[in-house]
Amino acid sequence: MTDALGWRKKFGVIAPSTNTIVEPDFYRMAVPGVTAHFSRIWIRNQNLSSNEEFERLLVQIRDEIRFAVERVMTAEVDYMVMGMSAETFWGGVEGNRRFVRDINAWTGGMGVATGAEACEKALNLFGAK
Repeated sequence: MTDALGWRKKFGVIAPSTNTIVEPDFYRMAVPGVTAHFSRIWIRNQNLSSNEEFERLLVQIRDEIRFAVERVMTAEVDYMVMGMSAETFWGGVEGNRRFVRDINAWTGGMGVATGAEACEKALNLFGAK
């Protein structure tokens, strides 16, 4: 079914509940016919005071992310966007690949954009070593 506002494409964006930047940025960059539909990853305790605390944050994210994906999929989106970097950069290239595989599995193979992948593509485009 054609969407009245997202007649070209609908992005499903997942972001942490504590993030106040990603959603307003998407709205500011809006393109006619393309809409962004947000679902939040519930963050109960955002303590970033040490690597150990950061690892605990990642556990929270991994425990909640599938729920956020399932919720945004009810909007019948066309493409997923990960609206945070931690989960896709931590663990290096393989960590990002694992994240993308998970999203693909949960969405029936839908594409997903991540910051880690965007950075890799930009570095390759400019021939960075």
